[in-house]
Amino acid sequence: MALTKFKMESGVQLLARLFKKTDNVKNFYTPLFQTGLKFGEIIEMYSQISLTPLITDIICEALLPSNLGGPHLNILLICTDGNMDFNMLLSCLRKKLLDKIPLCTDIDIDKLIQDVLNNLAIYKVYDATQFYTTIHKIESIMIEYPDTSLIIFHTLTAFYWSEQGFKITKMDFYIKNLLKLIRKITKDYKITLFYTRPEYFSSSKDTIENLETSSEHSAVDKVNCRIQLLHVDDCKNYQVNVNNFDSHYTKYFNITDNHSLNWIS
Repeated sequence: MALTKFKMESGVQLLARLFKKTDNVKNFYTPLFQTGLKFGEIIEMYSQISLTPLITDIICEALLPSNLGGPHLNILLICTDGNMDFNMLLSCLRKKLLDKIPLCTDIDIDKLIQDVLNNLAIYKVYDATQFYTTIHKIESIMIEYPDTSLIIFHTLTAFYWSEQGFKITKMDFYIKNLLKLIRKITKDYKITLFYTRPEYFSSSKDTIENLETSSEHSAVDKVNCRIQLLHVDDCKNYQVNVNNFDSHYTKYFNITDNHSLNWIS
């Protein structure tokens, strides 16, 4: 008599499987991602300069409500380096909302901003212990906020040096271990993961631009898309190099007075 095997799942896994999340990341932020994103992808962003303006614009674009043509995504933002400028975020969000609201429409913009920000959960982390506690808490956050589509770590590598003892962990190996841990916790949810790191944070002998990307979503320690931010000149002009498994391209933007990004090409 053949032995029948059954796959067991927890109640949390059952809820995650049955919950139908709108695939609004598919056409998300096309000036940068062209064809959009997919649930389960890992997006790495790195630079020698601050990535906060780009991260801020991505967050504000994701928060735009569906009745104004936005993706209306729920976001979990985990801040570790203290560089997130929330005044910049509010200014950028206000500008984007005002651009979307039809003329002669009687809308309380401050109330609208408050409503939109209800879809953004922010965790400020100050040490390695709190960092790992927050990572392990993600599953309970997903239960409380099942609509969450994006998780953003800004930055993922902030506590690397504080964790090092007599034996130094290679930087690439450190990132891979963190991604495996995060994916182990989030694998039952439809989550797109963003993380930032400094450009120097790599132990690979190859140039950062040539580091391997992967089209296999099951490879939890692989990155699907790498984004490099460069400052072109003193006129607030920036270059973005995008490297994913099937294409490589360059985009340009500048920053407006309202802290939103103006994509040039």
